[in-house]
Amino acid sequence: MRTTDDTLPQTLEREGRGGLWRGFSVAEDRKRTNEHYEQPPRFFTAITGGAWNVYSCNLWQDGVDETQAQERKLDLLAALLQLQPGQRILDVGCGWGGPLVYLAKTYSVRGVGLTLSPAQRAFAENRVSQHGVDVAIQECHWKDFRDDKPFDAVYTDEVIVHFNDLAGYLEKVWSLLRPGGRMLNKELHFTSTSWMEITPAMVFVNEIYGETGNYRTLHEELALVDRAGFTLDKVHQIRMDNYVRTAEHWLKNMQTHRDELERIVGALYYKRFRTYLRIGRRIFGGPSMTLDVITSVKPGPAGPACDA
Repeated sequence: MRTTDDTLPQTLEREGRGGLWRGFSVAEDRKRTNEHYEQPPRFFTAITGGAWNVYSCNLWQDGVDETQAQERKLDLLAALLQLQPGQRILDVGCGWGGPLVYLAKTYSVRGVGLTLSPAQRAFAENRVSQHGVDVAIQECHWKDFRDDKPFDAVYTDEVIVHFNDLAGYLEKVWSLLRPGGRMLNKELHFTSTSWMEITPAMVFVNEIYGETGNYRTLHEELALVDRAGFTLDKVHQIRMDNYVRTAEHWLKNMQTHRDELERIVGALYYKRFRTYLRIGRRIFGGPSMTLDVITSVKPGPAGPACDA
């Protein structure tokens, strides 16, 4: 693995601008991230809907429901990861376990999921038990994660926005993958650095996420992937109208379950969350961001799937 050249310009280091692009200790990162994700699981499952409660952009077409839109997106990730039966995969930021359980059940793979939220872990473990899949959920920060067996694939789905030290994360993935293993990161990217100007809307959204926002340009992420020693396989772009439609479904679900959700989190948090989704819907319909799935390979002979 090539080491990071600290003499190169580091556009990651944009400390203190409206609370964005800030680095935290593991303990502080956990605390801030859980300001968002440690809400009662029912709050999020009611909003995301579907069978798998995917808390990210899904893939839509006429006539599909929420579950089918979620599965279409997860099938895309599986295809890009080239999943094969018996492989061992790692989901960093596994949420309530829906995507990892679906992939394990549908593609006969084994998995480990990482979360910082005790509430997410408990919900995900129950889902694993219900579906009888070979999946382990760990409440662990990626910086602290250790495993004595290599993975065939490591993926994130709109999670690395929370990672200020993306270069460090890519080095971690390198250490966890077998030679020939695949890394996938699906994330929103600014279309230009000119869109990085801090606005009240950006500050508001970042506050919802405990000030852990680290949105980048696609160019910046690709440069870090290359610097970490990975070979780029593909950049798959997802049309942003899929995200507009996803946000619209979430807003509709919030309205449908308003009374219940206000009882769970309070009227003020409910209102702030709806405002956040409305801001997101507006951004998704504009020119400032793209949604990209980057797949890369750790060089070396692929070999067989990892042994149990």
